[in-house]
Amino acid sequence: MTSFNNNVMLLWYIAITFLLHCAWGQGCSKEQTRALLEIRNSTNGSAFAEWDGRDCCEAVGFSCNSFGGGLLGDIRAKVFDWAKIRAVTSHHQAHAFCELKRLKQLSSLDLGNNKMEGTIHPCLGQIENLEQLDLSGNRFHGNVPPLLLSNQSKMTLFDVSGNQLEGLLSISIFANISNLEYLDLSNNYRLEVETESPSWVPTFHLTKLNLANCNLNKNNGHVIPSFISTQLYLNWLDLSHNSIEGSIPCQLLFNSSIQGLFLRSNKLAGSFLDCKANNQTSSIVSFDISDNHVKGPLPQNIGHLFPELQHCNMSSNALEGNIPWSLGNLSLEILDLSNNMLSGTIPQSLTTSGSTLVYLNLANNKLQGEMLPRDSDMPKLECLQLSSNHFQGIISPTISNSPSLVILDVRYNYLSGNIPKWLYNHPSLVAVLLRGNQLEGHLLRRMCQMGRLQVLDISYNLISGGIPSCLDNVTFWKKISPSLTDSNYFIQKGRLSYLINLSDLQFEIGTSLLIKNMEYTFNGIPLSLMTGIDMSSNQLSGSIPSEIGELSQLRSLNLSNNFLTGSIPISFQNLKNVESLDLSHNKLSGKIPFELVQLTSLSTFSVAYNNLSGRIPFERQFSTFTMKSYDGNLDLCGDPLPRNCSPTTNQLNPKHDKDQKEGTRVIDSPLFFYAFVAISYAFGFWVFFGILIIKKNWRLNYFRAVDRWIESFLKMLSKYW
Repeated sequence: MTSFNNNVMLLWYIAITFLLHCAWGQGCSKEQTRALLEIRNSTNGSAFAEWDGRDCCEAVGFSCNSFGGGLLGDIRAKVFDWAKIRAVTSHHQAHAFCELKRLKQLSSLDLGNNKMEGTIHPCLGQIENLEQLDLSGNRFHGNVPPLLLSNQSKMTLFDVSGNQLEGLLSISIFANISNLEYLDLSNNYRLEVETESPSWVPTFHLTKLNLANCNLNKNNGHVIPSFISTQLYLNWLDLSHNSIEGSIPCQLLFNSSIQGLFLRSNKLAGSFLDCKANNQTSSIVSFDISDNHVKGPLPQNIGHLFPELQHCNMSSNALEGNIPWSLGNLSLEILDLSNNMLSGTIPQSLTTSGSTLVYLNLANNKLQGEMLPRDSDMPKLECLQLSSNHFQGIISPTISNSPSLVILDVRYNYLSGNIPKWLYNHPSLVAVLLRGNQLEGHLLRRMCQMGRLQVLDISYNLISGGIPSCLDNVTFWKKISPSLTDSNYFIQKGRLSYLINLSDLQFEIGTSLLIKNMEYTFNGIPLSLMTGIDMSSNQLSGSIPSEIGELSQLRSLNLSNNFLTGSIPISFQNLKNVESLDLSHNKLSGKIPFELVQLTSLSTFSVAYNNLSGRIPFERQFSTFTMKSYDGNLDLCGDPLPRNCSPTTNQLNPKHDKDQKEGTRVIDSPLFFYAFVAISYAFGFWVFFGILIIKKNWRLNYFRAVDRWIESFLKMLSKYW
């Protein structure tokens, strides 16, 4: 009996397996296959170019439902070659859209980031079961057609962000899409989104709403949308860059569902908390009110009011007073309070053991005291920016407790003492910015161990001694070409690729650098590619090491305003990527190497106020530099200076390399010149008188000629006596 039951069970297993195999392996239906083929033919093969015409469920860019006969449920952008479709005609592109309605079970259509152009065709609204439509990151213009949404009761996601849409769009067109959860209209700079009129009642319950950069409620005083109060499940709200006025709405701060609130770059004013919290606590995890006009002190109990806060950006406001101690009670990963008027010291609670900070920016405030509390311990810290405050004392040794630190920016403070030896041994530093302090001492050869270093700024200090000749040991400056995929630290380590990605918050890392005598702000990828050395305005002496010329990846080199002597190294011709080279206000001598004309990327150049001489190279990039680049060098000549070079001035060209590489040639020395004159004189003298001694007839004729010349001369003189 047991054997019989086992056989029956085995037969049932085989039967069920066979039926499932038939259901799973059925693939695209004939109707779906026909529709896809017609779409491909209507676009001359540009749509679904990689599909071989067989089972679409196995093709790249498609996905099918697991049950129900392999019905096509998802089309992603990879299946279209819109560059070719555009080349056909706009009519065929529209036709390709319209044919998609034949895919009855299509539920997700992702055409994002495809460089598509034209208007959004209303035919997309005829796809019966469409739930997700992503058209973001394209070049669509015009308005969102109302017919697109008239029959889309099942839609849960609608994303047209990052296009060129324009005109007036009322949110009321979404009112009856009851399943809508995700709505993104952001970054359409000419679009005007209206939420207040005409009056309407939403049937949807959003979880994410992004209306950044879309001229929100332009005709209604840029108010915050009132319908948000009806969204009980909203956890992500972005209203940045919309000129919203008034104070920070307490109904948003203490909404029980909102975890991400972004109000960046508006016109919000008043104090941080203009209402009574009444023992309420916020659920916000990521919070950004940067670049507004919020003023006054932060609540001392802010840590209690926002217990879940992890990412906080309140930079570029008018906040005053101390940094609340209670901020140290939070599990903060990002804190940016820069560009305010905060005073006092950095609270010990913010930096002590257990800190989860990854990014701390307190730059451009009025903070004072020690750079960091003495017992600071921030093991996860990757970026520390404390510039433009009133910090005193030495560079905090507690930085060595942050082995992941990538950017150290303490410029424009009152820090003193030597650059500490342990800083040179830090394993991860990419940018060290110490400009504008009172640091002194010598540069140690230990700095050549900083293999990851990209940017070094020690300008405007009191550092003396010579420049280490081992700088060519810094790997990133010399051999490794900045890359977004292979050699660049920011990509390898992930967090500082060009954004810190934590949860839904995308927080861009940046800092300002003085390049080409102007201050530039570098963010994201440009920062990760920047390489430079600025040692200007110190007391450095000695010659410029020729090894610096091997730093082929440098984009900026500034050694101005020091006491450097000797010549400009010819090895500088190897600085192929340098864009700015400033050697002005030193005591350099010799000629400007002609080989520097090979620096085709060079756009800013100055050797003003040195002791240089000779002809100025005036080819390629050098023909664009003005007299200011050479001021204060009295022995320089040639264009662009008004002083012409004398005929004896050596022509500076590649044929005269040895003049600078091997010193002055023997043929050009004064000793050679005087020896040549003496030998020529002696040779001429003995040739002439030797002939007179040997030839008697020549000698007699010569004497008769001399007698006749003397007689005629005496006769001429007698006429005047």
